[in-house]
Amino acid sequence: MKITKYIYTAIAIVSLAFTSCKDKAAEQPNEEGYTITGTVKGLDNSYAKITDYQIFNPNKINVIDSVAIVDGTFKFKGKIATPDMVTLVLGEYPSNFYLENSAIEITADIEKMKDRNNRFALDVKGSKGQDMFKEIDEKTSAIFKDKKYEVFKELRQMFAKAKEEDSEELLNEALVRQEELQSLYTERDAEYKNIKYDFVKANPSSSIAPYVLGVQYTEGRMSREELKEYYELFTGDAREATFFKTFITKIYKDNFENIGVGSTAPDFTLETVKGEQLTLSKVEGKYILVDFWASWCVPCRASFPHLKELRKQYKDKGFTIVGVGTADKQDKWEKAIKEDNTPWNHVFDKNEEGKNMYGPVAEAYGVPHLPTTLLLDSDRKIVLRNPTKQELDDKLKELFE
Repeated sequence: MKITKYIYTAIAIVSLAFTSCKDKAAEQPNEEGYTITGTVKGLDNSYAKITDYQIFNPNKINVIDSVAIVDGTFKFKGKIATPDMVTLVLGEYPSNFYLENSAIEITADIEKMKDRNNRFALDVKGSKGQDMFKEIDEKTSAIFKDKKYEVFKELRQMFAKAKEEDSEELLNEALVRQEELQSLYTERDAEYKNIKYDFVKANPSSSIAPYVLGVQYTEGRMSREELKEYYELFTGDAREATFFKTFITKIYKDNFENIGVGSTAPDFTLETVKGEQLTLSKVEGKYILVDFWASWCVPCRASFPHLKELRKQYKDKGFTIVGVGTADKQDKWEKAIKEDNTPWNHVFDKNEEGKNMYGPVAEAYGVPHLPTTLLLDSDRKIVLRNPTKQELDDKLKELFE
């Protein structure tokens, strides 16, 4: 399982009941534009604003409109060229809804947003797209509430107990149980993914479709072939959706244009764990594995024993590893290096002070999740991007043996 910076919110998923819908079935435009009448509890006098969809949007957020909240009510009037998901900010609290040219009624309760990362649920009436998302969410949630998947809750409890008691024996028991449940994981994931895939294939021009696909459109969740297939599938209004233009387009370009196989990886100079400067272009080796990781990333550290084996097997033939710590605290990163006893080059990609975000090198490499690994040749040409364990093994065997 990959850990990703993109996993901060749930994207609504379409149900199979809608896979026969025609493109844009939920997006009938009103030539007169939209009118939004809102009521908010817990915020009598403040401001309301509608902005571009904010989640995973790296651009400067565009404010579409703003109005005063007076005695707990607000009203917007306007016209949108293409129906799209937007963010409604009430005071300082954001939430999302699907905006289209229609008469829309919104009610919100600020008190109910507590413990939801400062986000709250909106009751939206009059937006057909929003209605679809509500039903989609209910259908999708039902997958994870199916009784046959309750065993995963028990598994999480096993891992929590192992961590709490710092017990290697309990951890091994949990890992064995996890392996036994792998086929059930696969079954549940297939249900989840197929709902998304079927909708997008049936509605490739709908502006809802990019949001339906959501963070499924990332490496580790899709093969390179699927990334290319679904990017090229989108047409019309779908390509005007904020999520398509920011998130999906970035993932596609990172993989096939900017930092994909055959591209030259950006050079960088970072400080090592020993306090020295390391420049990637000066690292000796016929093939270099650049491994982005963090101390808190369980899959990252779980991969280290095998990387040690590969290093031992091929280091004398020209194989080198450069570990890049990112989205981490430096003291925790240093502690993890000592605990794991990883003997390769380690550098720290320092992020903005006090924020648990990727550093500038990870950003330049378009790192979608941790771990992210790239196998480079001596000219920094990318040979593999995020290979599986077997793909890396096979490629090193091909290159060195």
